[in-house]
Amino acid sequence: MIKYILYVLRWTVLAIPGALFFNKVREFLGIENVYLAMIISQALMGAMVYFVDRLIFTSGAVPVPWEIKPRGVCVDCGHVGKCYRMPGERCCETGPRTEDSSFRCEKCALKRLRETGTRDGSS
Repeated sequence: MIKYILYVLRWTVLAIPGALFFNKVREFLGIENVYLAMIISQALMGAMVYFVDRLIFTSGAVPVPWEIKPRGVCVDCGHVGKCYRMPGERCCETGPRTEDSSFRCEKCALKRLRETGTRDGSS
C-alpha cells in the first residue's frame, strides 16, 4: 500500500511539471498536433521518471510489510494457496532468491516470524 501511495503521489506531483513540459515540447519542436506532442513529452518524462519509479519499486528503500501471492506454493511445507513473503524482503527482486525471501503459507510464515523473534521478520 505504501508503494501504491508513493506511486500516486509521484504522478500527482509531476502533473504540473508534466503539463509545462508538454507545452515546452510543442513550442520547442513547433508541433501543432496535440497528440504527437503528448506522446513525445510523455516518452521524455517517462525516461526521466524511470529512476524515481525504480527507487520506489525495486531498491528496497521502501519496505514492504508483507508481499502476498494469491496462489503460490509454500517453500517449507509445499501447501498450495495464499502465500506470504516475509516482511522487509525486497519486492521485485532480480537476483537469485534465497530461502528466506521465498513465499510461505500463513502457518509457516507465522512460524518463521516466531523463530526470528521480531515483528518485522528481521533478525
